[in-house]
Amino acid sequence: MAMSTKMGRAIAGPLLILNLIMYVIVLGLSGWMLNRAITRGSFAGNAATPFLALISLLAGMVGIAAIITGLHHLKEWRGHSGAAAQATSWIAWLLLVLAFCLAWKQIHIGGRSIRHRVLEAFIIILTLTKLLYTLSLYLGGHRNEHALPTTTTTGTPVVDNKHHHHQHNHGGTVPPSNNPMAAAAV
Repeated sequence: MAMSTKMGRAIAGPLLILNLIMYVIVLGLSGWMLNRAITRGSFAGNAATPFLALISLLAGMVGIAAIITGLHHLKEWRGHSGAAAQATSWIAWLLLVLAFCLAWKQIHIGGRSIRHRVLEAFIIILTLTKLLYTLSLYLGGHRNEHALPTTTTTGTPVVDNKHHHHQHNHGGTVPPSNNPMAAAAV
């Protein structure tokens, strides 16, 4: 395993767990805000609060889906699992960026409670840690499961007759019957 693969996995694992904890907190706080708005008839806070609550809830749910994909990738650590983890991670991060912008707008307007401030702080920190996790997936690399094996488990060379074509033509050119370009030129 290459050094960058080890480093990517070593960084991705802890960041994934940290992000999971933070997403649960974001979901709890934004769910509380939405529930309070439903039971009381309006959002407490300022004009940005309803948007922040809904986008944070959506970002949290997509983030949890990206965490599940990331956990699968940490287990498999292959190209196909890495592609899925990266794609879902980028989508979750972009939703966090939207929530991040709304959090800054809410901070700018003012007039919010301590729970609003905690949600804003978690959104801002989570946006950074999610980006670091997503970038660590690129550091991690993947083993190439599509490469043909070169040796067996006993160490003997593998000969693949399907991919190993022998044409013994010592004249240096391919006969016209086997060369489609030469046949088209005739």
